[in-house]
This record gives sequence, structure tokens and C-alpha cells, in this order.
Amino acid sequence: MNKILFSLFALCSLLCTACSDDAQKKADLSQIQRTIDIARDSLGNELWLEVEKNEVIKLCLDSKVRTWETKLHSKTFNDSCLAFQVPTIIGVDTIKVYFPDDSSSHNINLAVGMKYLNFKNEEVLLGFNQFTKEQLKMRISCTTKKGSIPCGRKNEDPERLASVTGTYLVDKYPITNCEIVQVMWDSLDTKNSMNNEERKMIAEKWINRKKNSIRNENCVTNDTAANSITLFQAMKYANARSRQENLKPVYIFSKTNEDNPQILSKGKYVIRDYDFLKFESELEHNYTIIVSIDESSDGYRLPYYNEWMVLARGGDKKYKATEDILKYARFNSKINFYDSEPVGQLLPNGYGLYDMFGLVEEHVLFESSNPFKWQFNSPSCFKGGDIKHNWMYTTYGSIGANFFTVGLGGFRLIRNIGNNAKWSNDKVQKTEVKSNEKSYDFTTIGKELDSLLNSLKKEPLKRITPQTDTTAQKRKQK
Repeated sequence: MNKILFSLFALCSLLCTACSDDAQKKADLSQIQRTIDIARDSLGNELWLEVEKNEVIKLCLDSKVRTWETKLHSKTFNDSCLAFQVPTIIGVDTIKVYFPDDSSSHNINLAVGMKYLNFKNEEVLLGFNQFTKEQLKMRISCTTKKGSIPCGRKNEDPERLASVTGTYLVDKYPITNCEIVQVMWDSLDTKNSMNNEERKMIAEKWINRKKNSIRNENCVTNDTAANSITLFQAMKYANARSRQENLKPVYIFSKTNEDNPQILSKGKYVIRDYDFLKFESELEHNYTIIVSIDESSDGYRLPYYNEWMVLARGGDKKYKATEDILKYARFNSKINFYDSEPVGQLLPNGYGLYDMFGLVEEHVLFESSNPFKWQFNSPSCFKGGDIKHNWMYTTYGSIGANFFTVGLGGFRLIRNIGNNAKWSNDKVQKTEVKSNEKSYDFTTIGKELDSLLNSLKKEPLKRITPQTDTTAQKRKQK
């Protein structure tokens, strides 16, 4: 009897798997969208190709192939060409090639929806000077309880040149709603246990997205960007992406009695654990967890602040913001706050990355410390500005606070292959500060900060408007 039940269970599992696979639309492999010619000598041990989701590609080598090994929907055209359909989910897939005169395999790695960036002593610009040299020379007199004391402006994250060597995979686009639903399918049940009305509404949106989706259905390249994601959700998605490719997850979650989100040390944080439909730690009622970085993992993760700045500049070391920003970034849309427009509709930056500015704000993590004192040691922030921001106030230095790590935004992931990145920083040039005193009441600043903190502690749901800077103000005047 048990054997019969086991056989029935196995048969049902096979049928379910078949149904799931049928949900993916198989492309006509005779309808080639792109042909890539590859020289055998260029293969080496492995080769990386950047491809788009669902694309039908024909690979042709200049040498006879004995065997193509792949799990993709594919067919051979002759003794040296293979046609295949690219997977429907962002990530990495591999095609193994065997030649008649060589028993070893050669890997052709497909970077689906990602850019392959191989930096070799690449000179990059870090930081952003919010104040000009002239403004830094302005000495301010601050009034305290003990009297007037000299104080002045300071660039908290000053510009400096650095060099980087390392191999990165970077999502070309912000993560889309379809990718969230498909990768996090098992985390999106139908029970909404959120009490806050705004969070409950957002949870209902995820429930409805799942109800209107089919497991393993095709995700189009230009789907709408996910823009109602918390820091914890982005980290969970990153771990799920890593597991899909048999990579060790980067983020390790553990319980804590600590109430306040903060950076504990390099690669160790306390954050709020707002999940898709509930709090992960709701039984303990403190709503916080510890996140530790597994330094031995080369899986997917959020970019660190300096990494995001490098990727956003796309090789630019001259300008304070992207030239002709509206060619690259979508702003001032009338779309609803928690909805989004499709990704990849405008031009990419110098590294081939889309929507680094506009469309959705992106979660960015601080690696070891938060240089912005007004953010009170928050583990993360938002970069890039979203579709509601004014483009005239958006620069590389624009930043949105993520107080208490419960802010909602979008994100993209990166992966440092082999953990091989090496950074070397140049020293920041110091600017001498002189003359021109102004009076400012430092006590007023303290009162304003206290008021801000008290309001945030009640229910910190809204994003903070990014800082403006003098460059943006000059742009507006023009």
C-alpha cells in the first residue's frame, strides 16, 4: 500500500513539474534574434556573454563541435552552431562545449540581464563634494549654551580618486515586479498579517501580483520596476538568487534583542525585518534582526555605497551629474506612488547600466560606517532618486535617508565573482579654511533634529527627500 501511495505521489510530482515547465513559453528557434560568432581560441576555460531574457540566439564557433551540453531550450543547426532560448529569469546559465580533439569542456557563461565588468586597475571617482572650495572657506560662528564657537562646512564624503581591480556582474536594470514574484513565490502566501494600513495595502498588491501570475511564466525584459521593497526584502531576494545558482548566500540572519537599526561593525547590522506580508520576527515583537555578511560568499548582494557611486558614474570622473540627465533618467511621471514604469526605456550609462537615476530609488548598503552624521548610523540609504523627484536637484551626491531601515524603494544586485575585488584609495586633498564669519544658532539645529527623531519613532514609513547641493541649484538657475 505504501509503495502504491509513493508511486502516486511521484507521478503527481512529475505531472506538476510538467505543468510548471509548460508555463514557460517555448520560442520558435528558427526565429533567430541575434547571431554570435565565437573564435575557439577566445574560449579559454570560460567566456562570458551578455544576453537578454527570452532572447533567441544562435552561437556559431569557427571549429567543429563534438557536443553541446545545456539544459536550455535549444537545437543544433550544423556541426558548429547552436540555437537556444535565453532563460526568463535574471541570473547566470552555462553552456558547455566539447571539441572532437579535446576531452575537456569549455564554458560559455550567459549573463542574463546583467553586465560583465572586468576592472583592471580602473581609476574611479568616489565621494561627492556638496560644498565648493569657496563655500568651505566660509567660517560659521555657532551659538551653544557655552557661547559662540567657530564651526564650518564640511564635505562628509569628499571626492577622491581610487583604483579598483575585480570582476563584477551587475544587474543592467532595477529588479522588476515579475522577478520578485517568480523568485520569491513561496514567500508570497495569501495571508496578509500587516496591521498598518499602508503596509497592508502594499502587501495586498503583492498578493494580487501572485494571483495574476503563473509559476515560472516568462518575465519580459522591460517589465515594471519593483519599488515597494524594504531593505530586508531585498536581502532575502539576493539570498534566493544565490541559492538558485548554487551559490552560498551572502546574508546571514539571526535574532537580537537590540531595538534600534544600526551598523554594529564592518559587515554586521541591525535592521527592521519588514517582510512581504508580515514581520519575520513578529513572535518576538521587537521587529529587528541582525544581518551578518558571509565574507566567504561570492553570491548576489546589494552594492555598497562606494560601489554604487562608481557604477552610477559609469566611468565619469568630471561631472557632478550625468550630462543631459533626461536622456538617461525618467522623472516627473504622474504614475501612482507604489507603481512604476518599465525599466530600460532610456539610454544606458557608460557601463551599460540603465535607470541608475530616476524611475526608482535604489537600496544601497554601507559597508562599515555611514559617513553622513544626519543619518544616525543607519545601515543603508537610497540613491538615484525616484520617478517623483525633480531632475534639477539630482546629482551623484543626491541621497535619501532610510531611517529605521523601513523605507520602501527599488534595488539592483551585484556579484563580485570569486571575491577578487581590490580597492586602493588616494588621499583626499585638504582645503584650507579661512575668514568670513556668519552667526548660526546651533541650539536650533538640535531642537530640529530632536523633533525629526520623535516623529520618525512614531511610524517611520515615508522616504526623506534627498539633499540638494549647489550644483543642482546652479542647474536650476540656468
